[in-house]
Amino acid sequence: MISPPEARRGRETRLLLATIAISVAVLVLLARFRFPEEAGRPAAEPAPAPLERLAARATYDELASIMADLERRLTPRLAVVQIQPDRAEGAHAIAARMTPRRAILLLTSQESLAPASSSFFPILARDNTRDLAVLSVPEAADAMVTLAPVTLRPGPRYIAVVEATAQGPVIRPVYVGRTDIFQDPRTTSPLLSVAALQQVLPRGAAIFSLAGNFLGLAIEGGTSATIIPGDILYAAAESARGVEETRGDLGFTVQPLTQALARATGAERGVVASAIHPRGPAVDHLEPGDVVTAIDGTTVTTPAGFQQVVQSRTPGQEATLDLIRRGKPVQVTVTVRDATGVPLPPLAGDDPGLVLRHVPGLGAEIVSVRPGGAAARAGLAAGDIVLRVGVRDAPAPAALLTAYRQAPDGGALLLSVQRGAEHRVVALEK
Repeated sequence: MISPPEARRGRETRLLLATIAISVAVLVLLARFRFPEEAGRPAAEPAPAPLERLAARATYDELASIMADLERRLTPRLAVVQIQPDRAEGAHAIAARMTPRRAILLLTSQESLAPASSSFFPILARDNTRDLAVLSVPEAADAMVTLAPVTLRPGPRYIAVVEATAQGPVIRPVYVGRTDIFQDPRTTSPLLSVAALQQVLPRGAAIFSLAGNFLGLAIEGGTSATIIPGDILYAAAESARGVEETRGDLGFTVQPLTQALARATGAERGVVASAIHPRGPAVDHLEPGDVVTAIDGTTVTTPAGFQQVVQSRTPGQEATLDLIRRGKPVQVTVTVRDATGVPLPPLAGDDPGLVLRHVPGLGAEIVSVRPGGAAARAGLAAGDIVLRVGVRDAPAPAALLTAYRQAPDGGALLLSVQRGAEHRVVALEK
């Protein structure tokens, strides 16, 4: 039996606990009325969002700061030149200063520097195999690009891409998903391939690491691009001797190997010899219809590739050609001549300067156009198909040439010409 004092203490304890519980409940209720916006918000959610925004802002600011610093450092090391004709990327190109007095840029054999441009620099030498030109620039001992100490390792990264504009160089960061090294079959030189690009890489752009090291020039643009490494560009600029440009030539023209020509010649790949120059070095070695599959062991599969390999050969040296002639393999040796130093013989008055082939049912397709001839002055080009000469439809090549010879001096032939999907009328003046 509990004594009265102990019973009183038990009741007091229970009263105290009940008072505490009621006080807590009242405080919670008052807090909900006082801070209603906090009541339904999870306690763990507010922290990450501001942190994420802060991290993103820090990354963006850091990259913008790097680009601004690179622009300040790289602008004196790059030159912007105007080229002609204009490229798809524009009329200006980037030249990287490789030595105190030499810069290098991407320039095809069909391109030149605009002589009237305020940024004109004389061309010291050209490499037509890689489409490079070495320029002579005002001396600046402390304004050369810095080569990358090592090639980019495979893996994602940012690179700095410098493009040319009329106002000067423009730099932007581009994310690269993958990098690889491969050998150029034309020159056996290592090239750098970058793929999975965040943005399109313009052809001819100068590529740098975010540390400011020169990686090279982009020779093929797009979402996947090929880059000539900086060490190869430095060697080309350093070895340029300032001699007059020379280009190799073998004295014959080629055309693509179509499926029909492949069946007729028995060749699986290569380019077809379409016309042999009567005074050229190949006149006693090749004949129209021969399929050239390789030059000095370098495989050729397109007319453009053939031209690049031929132009890279030194005039005077021997070039070994692998051919398919009437279904059988043949090997011939041809002496390379200088395409720039050997003038073409003058055209006869009755020669329009055309090499043609017959397209049954259509007319005469132009295989090549001789510079300075009547056909060149009329604006005719390789690939054009002459559908009509005067009143004759689907003319054979012999009929077109005969009509031109029979035309009076100072007269003209009206030609109906198809170029791709377009049709036009051309006056071929004699």
